[in-house]
Amino acid sequence: MSIKTSKKTNLNVKIDTDLKNEADLVFKDMGLTLSSAITMFLKRSVDDRELPFQPRVTSELDQALDEIKSGNIESFDSVKDWEEDLREYVQD
Repeated sequence: MSIKTSKKTNLNVKIDTDLKNEADLVFKDMGLTLSSAITMFLKRSVDDRELPFQPRVTSELDQALDEIKSGNIESFDSVKDWEEDLREYVQD
């Protein structure tokens, strides 16, 4: 019985240090290394001939809706209070 070994190569990618560190922690919690997670991503992309997720752009509207859903919204007791706050905002 022979063992087939794959030829390995290095992949150098420049990414934000904080992103890398955060990803390391996330994948470690899953029992993976960053290298194995990237390998899984690449294998799935090759097998399926597409990204293994749906890319999306987060618009300002999406961010605003997320804030509303999380309850992170500012409210005013009256239109007059809102107008005063708006004036202060515009003057800054």
